[in-house]
Amino acid sequence: MTSYRQLEIHWIDLNPTRGAETQKKRPCVILQDDVVNQGSRTVIVAPILPGYKDWPFVVSLKPSKANGLDKNRHVNLKQLRAVDVSRISGKQGMLERRYLAHIKAALAIVFDL
Repeated sequence: MTSYRQLEIHWIDLNPTRGAETQKKRPCVILQDDVVNQGSRTVIVAPILPGYKDWPFVVSLKPSKANGLDKNRHVNLKQLRAVDVSRISGKQGMLERRYLAHIKAALAIVFDL
């Protein structure tokens, strides 16, 4: 079984969906800790969506060689999803650790921590 790492960006098929859930196959960042990822059949991810958003529950990203993004995008922390590893396809890149504090702050807002 493949083990995934926190902050890796993978293409994930989010379909089927319902209502306002983020749809289709798109890049997502793995948020689950590496210890939890070991041997796990599910991972917790957040979708990476186009453009810049100035919302407290998103983290805006800039493209880099490391993350493999093609333009400015954002991680929507209000759209967390636990997905089976069978939904995961190719790795796109690795989100830089400098974004982790911003992700944690956005999650604190989402969950009122």
